[in-house]
Amino acid sequence: MADNHDKLKQSDQQKLAELEEQLSKNVADHSAAAKTSAPTDSKQSSSAPFSKREEYISQRAAPKAKTGFLWFVTLFNFLLVMTLAAAGYWAWMQWQNQKQQQLQQQQEFISTQQTSFNQQRAALTQSLDSNQLIKDEWQSQNQALQNTLTALLADVEQNRQQVALNQAKLADIAERRPTDWLLAEADYLLKMAGRKLWLEHDVKTAMLMLQATDTRLQELDDPSLLPVREKLAMDMQSLQQINPVSSSTVALNINALMQQVDALPLAFFKRPEDEETAANLSNNVDDWQSNLMANIESVLKDFFSIKKISSEVKPFMSEQQQWLAKEQLKFTLLSAQIAILKDNTELFQAALGNAQNMVVENFDGQKVAVVQFSESLASLRNTDVERVYPEQFSASAPLQDLMKHRLDGRTTNGNH
Repeated sequence: MADNHDKLKQSDQQKLAELEEQLSKNVADHSAAAKTSAPTDSKQSSSAPFSKREEYISQRAAPKAKTGFLWFVTLFNFLLVMTLAAAGYWAWMQWQNQKQQQLQQQQEFISTQQTSFNQQRAALTQSLDSNQLIKDEWQSQNQALQNTLTALLADVEQNRQQVALNQAKLADIAERRPTDWLLAEADYLLKMAGRKLWLEHDVKTAMLMLQATDTRLQELDDPSLLPVREKLAMDMQSLQQINPVSSSTVALNINALMQQVDALPLAFFKRPEDEETAANLSNNVDDWQSNLMANIESVLKDFFSIKKISSEVKPFMSEQQQWLAKEQLKFTLLSAQIAILKDNTELFQAALGNAQNMVVENFDGQKVAVVQFSESLASLRNTDVERVYPEQFSASAPLQDLMKHRLDGRTTNGNH
């Protein structure tokens, strides 16, 4: 029983102690009741003499009966205590198992909740990171839009100022005469004619622009422009007196000659032809001596060869010399082409003269191609390509003065 008490918990031991205490009280109560009932019975049986023996016997039998009852009660209490202890231990074991299951379920639930919490935390962290990236991107886009908006507002303000300035200029121009536009156009055409003449040496285009300038001044129908038109007529007359030969045409002809250089035959050494005399034998007997000499010469001709060279011997040209002669001629023609395009007459004439000398020295003058090539060079050299351009148009200064009085003064006042 001590082992059972050791195995039980403190609460069960307290319950077991209470049961033993109660059992002790029951035994004590039974003992007191027996002692109390004994005198009473003796008093009742004293009156009868014959009951003394029975009383003595009962007194001797009462302790035995009490002792058996006590052992029965003690055994019953012991069995009851053991039953209660076993029931308590079994209940305690069931409670421990249930508690262990509950604890395991709680741990599983806590683990599940922790896993779910970690997943939610990771998802929340990822969401916060993506939200931060989106926020940063929105901020950068917002900053870019603000910068663009600021630039657009600046452009709008600048355009507004430009529109206001243009409106002011238009208001000032509205006060001018419509014919002033034709005068400005005439001045522009005159300036473009000068650029075409002195920069590009395009006489035809400059003439057309001067004619267009005179047409614009004529449309104005203003007698004050007659002096300007007179100067303009003098300028057109001076352009008509310029040499009409086109420099570009001459340059193209020189380019065509450069393309023919490679096909020109060069002058090589020529071997003179042999002077062969046929031996004529006479049938006359008196000419036996001449016939003998002719036979001797014909026999000796097979052993000895006598040749007479009377023409000038020229050295043979190597391939490098041939290439060099043609390239020198091409370079000379190219110099002449550049000179004519720059209106350098002296350099043009000198380059063509050098080209003619090279043709005579290095090429075969008996060939038709070389002869025609030399004639083309001579024709180009004899062409008058010299041009004298006027230093400036005489109508330019009067037209500028007129523009200054009519347009420039009003524009200056409008700007201020």
